[in-house]
Amino acid sequence: MGFGNNTYIFLASEKIYNAEKTMAPLLNMFPNLQTKQMLASEEELVPYKNFSSRMAAIDYKVCLHSEVFVTTKGGNFPHFLMGHRRYLFGGHFQTIRPDKQIFSSFN
Repeated sequence: MGFGNNTYIFLASEKIYNAEKTMAPLLNMFPNLQTKQMLASEEELVPYKNFSSRMAAIDYKVCLHSEVFVTTKGGNFPHFLMGHRRYLFGGHFQTIRPDKQIFSSFN
């Protein structure tokens, strides 16, 4: 996609199953990958920790103001986010929608 390995990436997600193994290739390519748990302290996350919608709101806010947003799945989160980014920023913030068939061929 043309991003250098020094690019900072925010990963908006729930807990990733077997993250150390499954995320290793992405972390090797982009060592500056961040999550909300990496960016906020435990104390800062305490009021949100037991509420999945609040945790998703943190992801939403970070993704809303990110220079580039890459979505990998359908659902309300990316669809609302893409529309919000188009409206709020006049369509000037880049959104990438990768071809899921190409991604599935890597498994």
